[in-house]
Amino acid sequence: MPNAHDTVKAYFDALVAKDAETLIAMMLPTAHYVKIGTDADEVIEGTENIPAYYRNHVASTEDFSISFINLDVQERENIAWFYTRQVWKLKWKGTAEEFVMRMTGVLELLDGSWKFAQIHASIGVPTS
Repeated sequence: MPNAHDTVKAYFDALVAKDAETLIAMMLPTAHYVKIGTDADEVIEGTENIPAYYRNHVASTEDFSISFINLDVQERENIAWFYTRQVWKLKWKGTAEEFVMRMTGVLELLDGSWKFAQIHASIGVPTS
């Protein structure tokens, strides 16, 4: 069984690889799922909008790389949480961007696999 740390790393690997189907499968299928992104209207509650969100996300990015500044994952029985700061370099809808991404999240253990129940992202101070 993968540990929570490996699952969080796999999430970011799937983002960079533009693997929407893996990202979708990593989300907890529950009404209390929530993803809060950096755009004003980037809020997903429940599971019905997860596939469209991640398919759009990976279709909108090019030349994506993530460098970790730090990653801390804590795991207790059937719950885990993470905090990370990263430098994201990508083309978003054709525009080159570089910024510090700050993210936190909560995972739940479901049938032997860690699934994301909550993710929150914010943009930190510019890298230059």
